[in-house]
Amino acid sequence: MDYNKLVHGEALSKAKFKHPSREFGIMPFWFWNGEMSYDEMEYQLKEYYDKGIPGLYIHARFGINDHVPYLGEDWFDRVKFTIEKAQEIGLQVWVYDEYNWPSGTAGKEVMEKNPELTNVYLELVEGDLPGQFFTFMEGTDSRYNDLEESEPVYACAMKLDDMANGNFEYVDLMPSLSFDKVITWEAPKGPWKLFYFIERKANWYSDVLNPETTKKFLEYTHERYKASIGQSFSEDIKGFYTDEPAMHYFEVGRDNFIIPWSKKMFKIFKEHNGYDLKKHLPKLFYDIGGDTEQVRYDFWSCLTKQYEETYYKTIADWCEENDVVFTGHLLYEESLRMHARTGGNLFHHLRHLDMTGVDHLYPRIGTRDMPNEHVALKIASSAAHQNGSVRLLCESMGGAYWDCTMERMKWIADWEYVLGVNLFNPHGYHYTIEGERKRDWPPSQFYHHTWWKQYKLFNDYMTRLGYTLSGGDHVAKVAILYPMNSIWATYTPQAHNKIGDTIENDFNYMTDRLLRLHIDFDYIDEDILRDCEIKDGKLCIQGEKYEMLMLPPCTHIKSTTLDIMEKFVAAGGKLGGDALLPYHCVEGQCDDMEGRLEKLFGKNPLALKQEFLQSDDKELSLTVNNHGSGKVVFVSGQGFAKCDGMETLKEQMLACIEPEIEIDSEEVFYLHRVKDGRDLFFLINPVEQGADIQVTFTGEYQPEIWDLESGEIHKVLVYNVADGKTTLSLTMQPYGSYMLSIHDAPAHIHGISSDIQITDIEDVMPSKASISSYSDKVDGRVEGIGRLSEDGKLVLAVGDKEKELTIPAQKSLEVIKFKDEFDFTVNAPNALLTDEWKMMYDDGTVDVSKISQPDYDFSAWYDMRMGAWEMQLPEERDDNTYPVDLWYVTSFNAQYIPDDLKLMIDGFKGSGYELYINGRRMTKEPVRSFLDAQIKEVPITDYVVLGENTVAIKLTVTKKSDGMVDLLKIIGDFGIKEVDGREVISDPVRSVRFGDWVQQGLPHFSGTGSYTQTITLDEETCKKALFLKAELGTDVLEVYVNGSLVKTCLWKPYEADISDYVKPGENEICLKVVNTLINLLEGTRNASGLFDATIVPFDRYEIYF
Repeated sequence: MDYNKLVHGEALSKAKFKHPSREFGIMPFWFWNGEMSYDEMEYQLKEYYDKGIPGLYIHARFGINDHVPYLGEDWFDRVKFTIEKAQEIGLQVWVYDEYNWPSGTAGKEVMEKNPELTNVYLELVEGDLPGQFFTFMEGTDSRYNDLEESEPVYACAMKLDDMANGNFEYVDLMPSLSFDKVITWEAPKGPWKLFYFIERKANWYSDVLNPETTKKFLEYTHERYKASIGQSFSEDIKGFYTDEPAMHYFEVGRDNFIIPWSKKMFKIFKEHNGYDLKKHLPKLFYDIGGDTEQVRYDFWSCLTKQYEETYYKTIADWCEENDVVFTGHLLYEESLRMHARTGGNLFHHLRHLDMTGVDHLYPRIGTRDMPNEHVALKIASSAAHQNGSVRLLCESMGGAYWDCTMERMKWIADWEYVLGVNLFNPHGYHYTIEGERKRDWPPSQFYHHTWWKQYKLFNDYMTRLGYTLSGGDHVAKVAILYPMNSIWATYTPQAHNKIGDTIENDFNYMTDRLLRLHIDFDYIDEDILRDCEIKDGKLCIQGEKYEMLMLPPCTHIKSTTLDIMEKFVAAGGKLGGDALLPYHCVEGQCDDMEGRLEKLFGKNPLALKQEFLQSDDKELSLTVNNHGSGKVVFVSGQGFAKCDGMETLKEQMLACIEPEIEIDSEEVFYLHRVKDGRDLFFLINPVEQGADIQVTFTGEYQPEIWDLESGEIHKVLVYNVADGKTTLSLTMQPYGSYMLSIHDAPAHIHGISSDIQITDIEDVMPSKASISSYSDKVDGRVEGIGRLSEDGKLVLAVGDKEKELTIPAQKSLEVIKFKDEFDFTVNAPNALLTDEWKMMYDDGTVDVSKISQPDYDFSAWYDMRMGAWEMQLPEERDDNTYPVDLWYVTSFNAQYIPDDLKLMIDGFKGSGYELYINGRRMTKEPVRSFLDAQIKEVPITDYVVLGENTVAIKLTVTKKSDGMVDLLKIIGDFGIKEVDGREVISDPVRSVRFGDWVQQGLPHFSGTGSYTQTITLDEETCKKALFLKAELGTDVLEVYVNGSLVKTCLWKPYEADISDYVKPGENEICLKVVNTLINLLEGTRNASGLFDATIVPFDRYEIYF
């Protein structure tokens, strides 16, 4: 393993593209959540390597403390074992720095040992008071206001009239603090607004604004790894991953009167800003005129700098001193408003990561309706570009559900990569999915899954993608200003406002619509902008060269930003604005800011603000101001988002820049990188509808397709070169993608248009004898395939001339259809599932031998479903002591008993159990199941009878969340049929028809179903180009012909060229369909199987010219 390749990338070559270094493959979390058997750990590590995976992040998860306490002696024994085996196998070991998440608590040890380092927040309790009113605000309870478990910080009152008029006159009520926590006040004639600021603890998190907190976190976590591993620490552990820390962690996703705080916040603020914060606290929540916006900026800027210094820089410094990599990602990366609340300015923190990171959860991507989903990825990729981070990691697939297919994974990964990611970090690979662990942010993408056998092909795809997109330079002509200073200055935590919403909505709108206009961009923070070099009319930093700086609606900037805008335009740069212009300078001297901006934009910032606030006109107006070779364009109005101003945004952009690529579909996104002298364009179609598109590049090129699935490189044979541009047509599959390379000049001979698919063009011909039917003058030969009903046309470019040829139609053969019925086998057991139980306490009266009798009286038993037992009781228990013995009883019907009938021990949550089948106690020892390391299975064939069968489980529970927490699974080689609305075990399924196998006796089967049929082909058919085409939802398809694997299709199109595998006579066709685990694990009847299949003969064409 080459650590440098993983972090820094590798030079581009066609040979390497076929077999790229494994360092560019995916890097998953390895969830340590079970027994952590050494034998099982070694097996799983070997599975990593077998699938081409370069390394892993050790990640403690729910369940681990029941077996191997986090950061204990047994934990570090397994860490050292992992390092030893990984080095033997060829894997890199990284460490996720926390138990579960978020990072910063060492499994809450920081707070448990140091209560003073517990996270605190500031809450405003406010109220309106009439005049001449006595108030007695009791701070020890919540009789009238929610004040219990709080500490007073400050209290004051203001007249409502003063607040409305921006007159900051207040009454300090702290001198009247009585009885420790009681605010008493005789309010004069009013009305008044009372402000009572209290400090509260969030006991589950640490105070990361306190420098001592991170020191303790490092001591309890990183230093322990270092001490345990010893001198080889920096060689054995490649780096640490920090996950979702935040300067505030209480109800962060809601609007409320709560802001981040620290025990010494007043001192911290004064050290940063030079004045006292206390009396200004109301301005953080209400607009009170004067310096309100400056105070807000000072507060949030102070928080950001403190958080950056105490957490990110502290850990980064430790990692640098100890020669390990610092990576990870932040919290709430997709929303400007949430940036302010939890992290302040994300760019400030990301610059401390050696390898930039981001995360994306759930099976969704950015869309027109959810443009904010793009933002997190674009923030991270912009920071990576501008900070020189070659790799950009993305934690992915958490919460993508157990029905997650390869196609879903590709869909999400392609979208992440087109936005700048190049290291896929799956969340996660579970050591075990036993019991409730399978609900820990599924799916597990590991050995349990039905498609794990094919997973290397997915990793190969991702490895090629990571290889091509790591290193070199990102190409974007536009930089969008990150408007965090404006967000801070206008932010109120309890409510949105028009200016703040317009800033965020337009920022999001621009993000999505520029992707659809195929004008790539980066965001740029004001501090990074300050460090840019202006050269040849471009803003340059770390290889990025921006021709245009675009301001979303802005209200506040630094003086350095105005300075560089003026210099940029004077040097020939292009500057854009939208709806609002900055009217206040938050840092530095900014003489005549209003006049300087009006000179640039032709608009007065304060006048724009007043017009914006007073108007609701949805008309947009574009103005262009030329400044020598520079240009400034501004769009007046209520903002792009409110007016859906995509056309105006396009007009604004095209007035300033020439796009490097044109794509005639708004659904298709692209990424352009230049690597080792080659222009690479990654195109994706992130929607379920396929499309035929045209792509046009500025310049004359020979396009190539670098096939990410196969590693093959194909010259595009049909394209048009005209007017200094190169245009080609592509068929984008649903969720499809292409990697295009443009490098060399156009081929001397190439197709311009064709009615058949061209497979080869040659301009060096064989002897005349082989082409006697053609003229003596021959320039070349074209090969292709097609199904023409009439003569077609082929237009070639031969040098600087065009040649039009006729393609004589052949009589195409009929499409070959399969018979409707297939022989059918499966690679895993079928399952009968139940979630219905009778339950009662073991009071000594239960006779297990009688439970299976038809007339047994269950009237005193509780009806239960899987899950926490006590939470399903209809009333509270009289005695809440533990342990408690419970009886669970269910039944199933078998009309067929296979030799391999088994019961899975999964979700029997408690300290022990006894299992009875038809009154007989199970004495056989459970063994590792076919599915999972910790899910066991036990044979029950000898215990089962034809007809009704009873399963009884005596379970000892030790807490209210124990119980039968998962579906009961009976597995084996059988079918399922419904009798009187009830699923019963029946004869095995040995043949199926086209259509959903769920409806053909396999409702809960998860695995591979093999469809086999013999077809007879004549010699004429075998000479054709034969393509097998199948329909099967979104699962995996393997195509076998005569015992040979032809192709594995992980996603659409489900097509395979079988021409080289067939023979005249009988041919065995086997189509293997791999569905997902949701049918088995959740009992969901997800449609699965082979819905249709045909073999399409294409005529072969050979045309000389």
